[in-house]
Amino acid sequence: MKQLLYILFLFIVGCSGNYNKDIWLKDLETNLEDYDEFLINRDFGFHRIKGIDELDSSFGIISLHGFYHEGWSGKGYEWVGPLYNLSKRQVPIWTYRYDWKECPENSVDSLYKHVDQLIKENDYLDSLWIIGHSFGGLISSLFSEKWDKNFSIKVHSIAAPLQKLSRTMLGCDTLERIQYNIREEVNYFQWRTEHSQDGFFKNLDYDPQEIKIINGKTVLLPKKWNGGSLGHNRSILFVSDILSN
Repeated sequence: MKQLLYILFLFIVGCSGNYNKDIWLKDLETNLEDYDEFLINRDFGFHRIKGIDELDSSFGIISLHGFYHEGWSGKGYEWVGPLYNLSKRQVPIWTYRYDWKECPENSVDSLYKHVDQLIKENDYLDSLWIIGHSFGGLISSLFSEKWDKNFSIKVHSIAAPLQKLSRTMLGCDTLERIQYNIREEVNYFQWRTEHSQDGFFKNLDYDPQEIKIINGKTVLLPKKWNGGSLGHNRSILFVSDILSN
């Protein structure tokens, strides 16, 4: 019995340590078979990527992950390559961990508060980029309609279901939109995948990315890139490659 309790104690301590362990760029595993969901298995909130040769601290980058269903393996792996790309900017980078089981409006409110606090705690910043993918792209787009602080933010929403989203099983209101009205304080870009190439959207009889953006820009991604199809997850790699220069 004592041995069993000791093993349980070690397991709990080990898990807790992983949730609070610093993220070092060099430790992000590029091999999917060896990746241990390190980017996702951690506390909610901001986590700074360490080990970047930061030459410019006047602006920073925030990455916003998507939704992961039960049984999804390799959560967060789609961000490993993009984070290496973005590190070439040599600026501070944070990954933002939120609860994807929350209703969108709650996640937006939480993001707003966390971003506001991040700016106050890092007064050397004069601007931020928020790069959101899939459900994270929806959160960042809704955020773009609310941000009213006198602080410049550029939002890149990638492969996001902006038109319609139903989460009634969680007690959330169904999201149905015909347009987004982006605040003047936000420089907004929607990056859309080709509907037929997107593994998450291609079986729908409509493209959930089709939406009118007021005070923002929409970019349609190519069908193929770098010798392969450009689908839902590879879209982050494509956009991060552009933004890294």
